[in-house]
Amino acid sequence: MECKMIEIKTLSAVESHHYFNQIADVYADAFSQVPYSESLGELLVFSGRLPYHARRMGFKCVIARNETDHDRIIGFGYGVASQPGTWWRDQVADKMSRNMADEWLSDCFEFVELAVYPAYQGLGIGGKLHDALLSGVRQRTAVLSTPQVETNALHLYRKRGWNPLLENFNFPGFDMIYRIMGLQLSPT
Repeated sequence: MECKMIEIKTLSAVESHHYFNQIADVYADAFSQVPYSESLGELLVFSGRLPYHARRMGFKCVIARNETDHDRIIGFGYGVASQPGTWWRDQVADKMSRNMADEWLSDCFEFVELAVYPAYQGLGIGGKLHDALLSGVRQRTAVLSTPQVETNALHLYRKRGWNPLLENFNFPGFDMIYRIMGLQLSPT
């Protein structure tokens, strides 16, 4: 399948509810693969985290679907406006210096998830989802966490200009080690 046959659509929080089950299916298929190898429990946690994130300020979701089958998504990405007092942000801020946290987290978009069905990976869909998710974002910076190992996602982020902020990051309750990356969205 050629990437030009793929439609990228931006959804509001309300519109995204219609796709929650399909988003969870894409997530499960992508993140059950090596090197992520998420367990059933971790995949179910994502299904509960998505509706929580959809209620947060600045939620933005993008989906990819085949132009000939608008009812089935093949990839997605979403993020939220970063807010103090949320688990992920507080974990990351705690490991940053005060200056680094001010620079990267004070006016920030959290790039939460990006996934494409494995059968559709390598066609440029992840890049299109990435770009659509960040298009029009009003925050000055974006941050994300990604496994410390080499992945296709990491190659995509590097290609799009993301830089490592923290290496060998351990989130409490998770076995996998992560890196925190940042991207300047507008001049400081």
